[in-house]
Amino acid sequence: MRTRFRDRRHSLLSLLRTRLLTDAYWLMAFRMFLSVPSFPGARYTARRLANLYLGRLEVWRGRTRLRSRPIKLNVEATNICNLECPACFTGVGENGRARSHMSLELYRKLLDELGPYLFQVELHNWGEPLLARHLVPMIEEAHRAGIQTTLSTNFSFPFTAERAEAIVRAGLDVFGVSIDGARQETYEQYRRGGKLDTVLANCRLMRDAKRRLGSATPLLIWEFHVFSHNTDDIERARALAADLEMGIAVVKGWVAGPEWDVERRFGYFADSSPFPCSYLWHHAIVNNDGGVAPCCGTFYREDDMGRVATATGEEGNPTFREVWNSDRFQTARRFFNERSGSAADHEHICFECPTTKLWERYRAHVAAGGTFHTFSGAHSANDTFNYFWNRRPTGSEARRRRV
Repeated sequence: MRTRFRDRRHSLLSLLRTRLLTDAYWLMAFRMFLSVPSFPGARYTARRLANLYLGRLEVWRGRTRLRSRPIKLNVEATNICNLECPACFTGVGENGRARSHMSLELYRKLLDELGPYLFQVELHNWGEPLLARHLVPMIEEAHRAGIQTTLSTNFSFPFTAERAEAIVRAGLDVFGVSIDGARQETYEQYRRGGKLDTVLANCRLMRDAKRRLGSATPLLIWEFHVFSHNTDDIERARALAADLEMGIAVVKGWVAGPEWDVERRFGYFADSSPFPCSYLWHHAIVNNDGGVAPCCGTFYREDDMGRVATATGEEGNPTFREVWNSDRFQTARRFFNERSGSAADHEHICFECPTTKLWERYRAHVAAGGTFHTFSGAHSANDTFNYFWNRRPTGSEARRRRV
């Protein structure tokens, strides 16, 4: 068996074995394997935990066809948005797929199939979730199934106390609000078309609804994306967040083009590390039209891995599992065993992805005698963003509007 793994040279398990005595990577990976992720509000069942460990084992073994299901699901409740943010495909007016709301029929189909395995459902991707037609029942049904629910909103539109109470009663766990400034003149530089006073008033409605209903949830989070123009607003934002009974997450925002914070005074939400892509084994993205994306960075339907159909005779697969183990998903996972293939494989969005290439560099580093702690080939979140931002899939008719 060892000879077979060595000959294949693409098994993650084999890679870990070869460094067992000389590299601390195996110890870190083993601790990660045993750890239980934190999803407050989720119900930790035996089936969910068994699926979690099965999925991790399949990553370790370099499996491309999976028995495990994703533990997290992103659903695009709607891909419609009211703002024109300059580093967002929707915001700059690109057309990756038809604008619409996800149907309850499709959402329920996904929950029926995946719900027993999921710890979390996120209800946003490229659109504004609070504009979605079926948002409240989506939250309610996931909450009843014992799944943590989260969303992120720009919150810059008319809102009411009644709607705030409906969201609290539905059982939402985390309510993130993107507010990139504490003054209108700084806020609007990225949230183009947004009104800071409206956003803050709406946050008060959510705070007050929680008070009236005596609810600890949803956790309200001020999401402050730092850019060169708003660094002076951070402390004022912290004070405003405290008054609104919101937590605050201050993270660096990515931009089209070179890194703006060359001194690295601020950190991204997550730094890159040499690990196989979590989206390909653990985290699924389903768009409003049923298209299943490889990750949250992709926008165009031409890059979808497949589509979940909701009716007999409709384009797509009858189950999510068939898409999860489709040729395109298996090809993407294979790149983490060996990054090679046909000309068609080279056109696959995952082939040139920075995460795929990082893992390839790390494997070569280890094969040459290096260790996890001596590896320095990581990229930034800004590099990853720019890969997706600048790429166009073959067959796409989309063109970016100049901003």
